[in-house]
Amino acid sequence: MVNGSPANKDQMGQEMFRLLKIFGLASLGLVLLLSFFNERRANNTGEDPTFRLSDAGMLFFKNIRRIDYAKRGMAEANIDIYTHKGFEIDSSKNALILEIIVHKNKNAASLYLLQQGQLETQQPLILKSVTKEKVNDKLEITPGNRYEHLNKANKLFNWLSSEMITIEAKVNGAWIPILVEKKEKEAFVNTYEDFLKITSAQ
Repeated sequence: MVNGSPANKDQMGQEMFRLLKIFGLASLGLVLLLSFFNERRANNTGEDPTFRLSDAGMLFFKNIRRIDYAKRGMAEANIDIYTHKGFEIDSSKNALILEIIVHKNKNAASLYLLQQGQLETQQPLILKSVTKEKVNDKLEITPGNRYEHLNKANKLFNWLSSEMITIEAKVNGAWIPILVEKKEKEAFVNTYEDFLKITSAQ
């Protein structure tokens, strides 16, 4: 059979197709592998992705959830502070308020536990979770960084997620109940959940 015959060309075409298929599948596999590691690449920006704002999350927050929050700004620091309207902002009332702080220039957000009333003077503020007069757990709140506020807010969120638990704070040697009202509990839970939605923390 001479070179250039239809049968020979057909055989060469099949070989070429087979090689292209192998290289094509290998390339696709390499792309998928690199994209897998790309999602887990080291973060060299210096900003923890836990607190990075999500565009989709912020869009949802501003369009749906924003109505439930009072907002105040700190223009000099380019910061917006969101406080759920379920919290009663009254300096004389003993309360533990969870706020969302948006750092616009850093495209990041963090949580802040604000002590109000007599709780403000307690350093550290000692809390305990109680079930049927039995102490389950304790938590100490001190001025700290954003990681500490997030971790402590997470623990309080878990306490509040149980209907059986009541939370008490130690004020001047005596234990007093806090986050008792339904609207306060819902405000705390909603604030924590909204923070997770607008960031990469979840």
